[in-house]
Amino acid sequence: MAIKKKSIYHASIYLRLSKEDGDVVTGTKGESDSISNQKSLILDYLEGKPEIKVMSVREDDGYTGTDFNRPAFQAMLDDVRKGIIDCIIVKDLSRFGRNYIEVGRYLEKLFPMLGVRFIAVNDNYDSLDADTAHDIVMPFKNLINDSYCRDLSVKIRSHLEVKRKNGEFLGAFACYGYLKDETNHNQLVTDAYAGQVVQDIFRMKINGMSQYRIADALNEQGILSPMEYKKSMGSRYESSFKVNAQAMWTAKAVTRILTNEVYTGVLIQGKQTTPNHKVKVRQAVEEKDWVRVENAHQPLVDKTLFDIVQNLMGRDSRTSPNGKTVYPLSGLVFCGDCGQPMVRKTSKYNRKKCTDEKKENYGYFVCNGKCKGGSCSWHHISEDTLYEAVLTSLNLHIKKVLDVQDAIKAIESAPSQKLMVQKYQERIEKKSEELKKAELLKTGIYEDLKDGLLDKEEYLELKAEFNRRIIDAKSAIENLQKQIDDLTCNCSERYAWMKYFRDFGELKELTRWAAAIAIDRVLIYEDNRIRIVFNFETDLSQMQEMIAYL
Repeated sequence: MAIKKKSIYHASIYLRLSKEDGDVVTGTKGESDSISNQKSLILDYLEGKPEIKVMSVREDDGYTGTDFNRPAFQAMLDDVRKGIIDCIIVKDLSRFGRNYIEVGRYLEKLFPMLGVRFIAVNDNYDSLDADTAHDIVMPFKNLINDSYCRDLSVKIRSHLEVKRKNGEFLGAFACYGYLKDETNHNQLVTDAYAGQVVQDIFRMKINGMSQYRIADALNEQGILSPMEYKKSMGSRYESSFKVNAQAMWTAKAVTRILTNEVYTGVLIQGKQTTPNHKVKVRQAVEEKDWVRVENAHQPLVDKTLFDIVQNLMGRDSRTSPNGKTVYPLSGLVFCGDCGQPMVRKTSKYNRKKCTDEKKENYGYFVCNGKCKGGSCSWHHISEDTLYEAVLTSLNLHIKKVLDVQDAIKAIESAPSQKLMVQKYQERIEKKSEELKKAELLKTGIYEDLKDGLLDKEEYLELKAEFNRRIIDAKSAIENLQKQIDDLTCNCSERYAWMKYFRDFGELKELTRWAAAIAIDRVLIYEDNRIRIVFNFETDLSQMQEMIAYL
């Protein structure tokens, strides 16, 4: 569409260079798209255009052509709206933009409506002299520029996906506790100072400190928060979480560290994406589609401690108003009858043996279900009685674990593994026969239904029974196969939790550290029976089974 000709035009030279455009890449471009080359080419062109007076030169260096929210581009449009310029000059259409729809909207609607002359030097396009031929050719050029971006986006996405699956770190900044390797920025290496802070945070959590207390302790010790630490290392890291002049440790920051699997050596990437190269709004990706790579870097926290912390995060382990740590069994005691957590309460009592009748605290646990008006019975247990019983049971359990530690080498030996694998394979074969038999019987009753030997009610009843047998057999085969997979894995890694029991030795008193690592839950029943569910019981049972089989 041609516009009305003027005697003088006030122009803005627009220059753009994105990372993918770069300078000349061997075999891909015959001409450099650098900012300086674009400017020189346009100035040479203007030597023969005395009616065009240059008012400004706008540069967007490092911005993609698919995004029109570029600072220099928007500043140029502001000049258009203010009437400062009425002519825009670019090297070619791809410098103006690579979005077919947006470029067409500017060239065919907005600029003609605003009376703006548009010149693309290398495309030999000048809207002042535009004719029908240009009107036909220009949309095709825009489409080609758009297609270039789309193809490039597909290639980049594919390349990044390969790098993620190879366990290469693609983030702009390494998370707290790690640094980017100086020789390979796609590899994470531990930060000696920050890594120790991360380990201390996990230890403090297991020892009973809440996230708030941990944050306070770190601030009191003068340890820089993740943001301030990165800045002190010369990083230009910024975060939307900062609300004060100097970012301090907060409970949320501690929680983010305690729940981040990266500290176990697992690299999880691809949690967010954009729909395509034109839409820049990031969208969440379903967890099943995340790229997860084990042992991608050196772990700061072993899997045992990490899993224990995740379990504790979901428990009610609040401290008293003036307390800094929780009680040894806080969040671990449950009612064996209704499953509700047991609540620790205290009451005052007088010591009769003391002449001054000094009052002391009496601690006890009571069912929370009853406290909340539930149907469970009103039963409780003395804190001292519970601690004594748990300490005795825990020491016996530790001894049981230590009794089998000498057999670890035998368990890891190839002959013993081979015997156990053979045993599980024999069980799988037997279950496979049961599965095949149940499937044949299920088919047979359908034939009996057709022949009138069974009525519909009998058929449905038998069908349900055979379906149950099929499901049970498949589940058993799956579990047995998992046992085989576990046996063939690195036993030293699988039983790494045993080192903590070796460190415990014989406990003289019940500590939060030992209780949190060794105990999953303590169940208290109405008749004051106590049942302790220990962590790693399945692994211990399998170890004992293998020892017995040798």
